[in-house]
Amino acid sequence: MKNTSNRVLAILGSFLLAFIACMIVTFWRFRAVPDTLIQYTLGAGGVEALLLAGIKISKVVTGDRAGEREDGE
Repeated sequence: MKNTSNRVLAILGSFLLAFIACMIVTFWRFRAVPDTLIQYTLGAGGVEALLLAGIKISKVVTGDRAGEREDGE
C-alpha cells in the first residue's frame, strides 16, 4: 500500500502542478480563466488526498501492516 499511495500522490501532484501551469498560461494569454473548472479540479484533488489520508489513518489505527496476510501465513 505504501508504494501505491506514493505513486498516487506523485501522479496527483504532477497533474495539479501541470494544471496550475496551464491555467497561468491561459490567464496570460486570454486575461481570463475558467473559474468553475479550477474550483472543481482542485477540489477533486483535495478530496482524493483526503481519502488517501483516511485510508492510511485507518490502517495505523487498526494496526494493519503492509505485506501481512490476513490469514496469518
